[in-house]
Amino acid sequence: MIRFAALIFTLSLVLHQPEVKGTSLSRPVNNSLKTEYGDIYDCVDINKQPALQHPLLKDHKVQTMPSFAVRRKNMSPTITNSVKLGLETPCPRGTVPIRRTSDQDLLRAQSAVSIPNFVSDTNAIGPSSPGVDFAGIVSMPDDGKKYHGAAGLVTIYQPFVQITQYSSSMIIVQRTGWMVNKALYGDVRSRFFTAWTQEENGTTFGCYDVQCSGFVVVNRYVTPGLPFGNVSTPTGTKYNVWMMIKQDTLSGDWWVMMLDGNIPIGYWPSKLFNGFNSGAVVASWGGWVYSQSPGSPAMGSGLYEDEDFDKTCYMARVVVNNPGDPKFVSPDDSSIRLLQSRCYKSGYNSYFDENWGYRFLFGGPICW
Repeated sequence: MIRFAALIFTLSLVLHQPEVKGTSLSRPVNNSLKTEYGDIYDCVDINKQPALQHPLLKDHKVQTMPSFAVRRKNMSPTITNSVKLGLETPCPRGTVPIRRTSDQDLLRAQSAVSIPNFVSDTNAIGPSSPGVDFAGIVSMPDDGKKYHGAAGLVTIYQPFVQITQYSSSMIIVQRTGWMVNKALYGDVRSRFFTAWTQEENGTTFGCYDVQCSGFVVVNRYVTPGLPFGNVSTPTGTKYNVWMMIKQDTLSGDWWVMMLDGNIPIGYWPSKLFNGFNSGAVVASWGGWVYSQSPGSPAMGSGLYEDEDFDKTCYMARVVVNNPGDPKFVSPDDSSIRLLQSRCYKSGYNSYFDENWGYRFLFGGPICW
C-alpha cells in the first residue's frame, strides 16, 4: 500500500520537517488584536513569522503575491451569500496575524487531534487513519499527468463535536477548508484551516495552521485558524466560501487563495518538498470526520438527502488546474471516483450549468 499523502499533494509531504512541537515557536510581536470570539492574534513581522524558522527556509525571501494573476468575478447571489471571515482591524503593513496559543492548547491538540491521511493502491483509495471517515469525490488524471491546483465553492456549516472529535470540509492538494475541532481551537466554531502531514520511516508527523514552521502567511486580515462569522443551517441561509490551492509554476510554491477575487492568504514554499514540485496526481473534495470514541460526529449539515442542495452540504464550481493550461477546468467525469463511508454519503455529482459548475453533495448524521 502506498501512502496517499505522498501522492496527492505536494503539500502533504514535507520530507525534512522535524517532529512538530507546536506554536511555542518564538516570534517578535508588533502588536496584538483580540477578536469578538476571544481569540488573540499577534501581529508579527512578515519576515520573522514562525514559518521561516523551518531549517529549509533559513534564507527564504517571502513572496507577497504569486507570479500568476488570477482574478475572479463575484459569485452569483443565486447560489451563495457573503461569508464573514477576517479581522475587523488588519495588522499593520509589514506584519501578519498569527493566532496565539498557550502551552495547554498545544498539549491538548497534540494528544487529541489526528490529521487525516489517504492510502491508495491500484484497487483501493480511502482514509488510512484510525477513526477517520471520508465522503466526497476524488479526481485521478490519466497516467503521466499531474494537477497544479484544485478549487471549489465550499458551503460553511458548524456541526457539534466532542473534545476528541472533529468535523470538516476540505479541498486536498494539500488540505484547506473549514473545520470544527474543539481539541485544536478550544471551542466548537467553524474555522478556516490549513494542514500538512509527512511520513518518514513509518511515522507520520504534521500540523494544522501555523502550529509549526512551514506555511507562510501573507495576508493582514485573514490567517489560518480564524472563525467564520456566519454559517449555514439545513433549513436557512447558505453561506459559501471560494477556496483555491494552486502551484506557482515559476517558483514551485503552493498558494492558498480565498474569497472573491482570489485573495492570497499564504503559501507553502517549494523548498519544503522533495519530489512533488512537478504537481499532484490526485485531487480531492469532501467531508472528513474523526473520533477517538465509538460514535462519530455529524458531517456537513448533518443530513444527506439526495438531490437536495438546500438541506445537504455541497461543493460547487469544483475545478482542477491541468499541466500546461493556466485555466481551471471542471474535472472529467471519467477521472472522478465517488467515495462513501459508513453513515456518510456522497453523490449527485455532475456538471450542472455555468452558475453551479461541477457540484456534488456529501454528509450525514452522527454515526455509531
